[in-house]
Amino acid sequence: MSVTLKPVVRDDVVPLAQLRVGADQDSFVAPNVWSLAQLHYETGAHAFGIMDGDDRVGFCQVIDMREHDHREPHDDENSAFLWRMMIADGKQRQGYGKAAIALICDWARDRGLPRLMTSCVETNAAALAFYQSAGFAPTGDMDGKEVILSRPV
Repeated sequence: MSVTLKPVVRDDVVPLAQLRVGADQDSFVAPNVWSLAQLHYETGAHAFGIMDGDDRVGFCQVIDMREHDHREPHDDENSAFLWRMMIADGKQRQGYGKAAIALICDWARDRGLPRLMTSCVETNAAALAFYQSAGFAPTGDMDGKEVILSRPV
């Protein structure tokens, strides 16, 4: 396994839009096509294909909160926010998610950001367990029905 983050370019849009999570996760994860459509309307947002060699295994979007014009009261302006992340059905539980988190932490650290934040639906026990196993801890804040989590980079 050789996991990298590849900034999304034109030729990645259709293949990334075709990646899907399992049917049991559809209500928790926005479709990539929706995320790609929103990307250019969120200041400070960066999109990456999660790659294993030349194989697209997932997708993520991260916001440098220092560059984001629409911070909410619970947002930490000195953090990177993992806004969207998905690993494709059939590629999950193989270490890609944790490898991607480590690379996103490197990206944030390289930008001088001390923390990586994310959120997930409170009732998504699998996502909460995954993020906690990847070093995140709940902050005590909520964004609607989503738990806010943080970890140092």
